[in-house]
Amino acid sequence: MQRISDPGSAALYEERSPVDELVDAAPARLDEAPPEPFAGLRPGEVIVGECVDARHPTLIGRLLVRWATPLGPQERWLPSLHGLAVRAHDRVLVSQPSNWPEPIVTGVVDGFALRPEAPRAEAARLELHGDEALRVATADGKPLVDVFASETGPVIRLLTEGIDLELDGALRVSARSIDLVARQGEVRLGAADDVVVQGETIHLN
Repeated sequence: MQRISDPGSAALYEERSPVDELVDAAPARLDEAPPEPFAGLRPGEVIVGECVDARHPTLIGRLLVRWATPLGPQERWLPSLHGLAVRAHDRVLVSQPSNWPEPIVTGVVDGFALRPEAPRAEAARLELHGDEALRVATADGKPLVDVFASETGPVIRLLTEGIDLELDGALRVSARSIDLVARQGEVRLGAADDVVVQGETIHLN
């Protein structure tokens, strides 16, 4: 704001700057100025759209979403909730908050592709050199488990003569391939019910 005095009179007048006008026009609180409808969505409206592209060229967490409106199809890069696993062609839930200028993708309605696991925050890290191992031992110093790196990948070595793996529910082991090798002695399979073996070809020797 600039105050100018007229030499020819005692009156003062004020010359307002654009910044002063913007400050006066701004609402005192965010909830006093609800955003205008964006691309056909009204505040509080929830719709279903289609994810066209799940990878923004430069920004993380934005999806290209297309949805139908009375004015025709709309297509926008929209922010999504943190941790959502969205892929192209997924149908997504889009919500327009009443105090936010653009819609937000809040969930996946369906998706036929396998959903990738949401990234997890790293709580702790222990870095091991090639000649180091992480050892778990009892209170009296008896070694139980070693964890270390090898040329073929991580190794978990149990340091006791025997081990019992027990749980109340079901045990599932999943891998690209599985080898069970007994260096000495038998391999026994026991079940209280049927034993089912399925495979393209089963070799018994």
